[in-house]
Amino acid sequence: MKIHFSKINTTKYPFKIDYENATLEGYLTRKDSLVVLNGDLKACMPRCCDRCGADIEIDIKDSVDVFISDGIYKDLEDELSDTIEFYDGYIDLLYILQSELELYLSDYFYCEQCKEN
Repeated sequence: MKIHFSKINTTKYPFKIDYENATLEGYLTRKDSLVVLNGDLKACMPRCCDRCGADIEIDIKDSVDVFISDGIYKDLEDELSDTIEFYDGYIDLLYILQSELELYLSDYFYCEQCKEN
């Protein structure tokens, strides 16, 4: 799902996007030259225990707060920020959902038995 940057203003623009077993729901608003995404990521993903290899289900409930830029963005103080840059004039919500999901799943996960040991 792509949304043109020009459609986003200071009024909250609600969205909801689903991908496989994951949902990203929230709103977009304009803040100066950036767009702010405030949302909630919810998913139930199959994984393997990183210690013993047993099959487990990961319930994901996480908030997502990022800035979105139309083109290259440079912080005033040259600090790293949570800013996603798009270069075609559109905000790709599916890309954001997939990126946030992969970021979450890059952590280590353990089954109940391995957590106890």
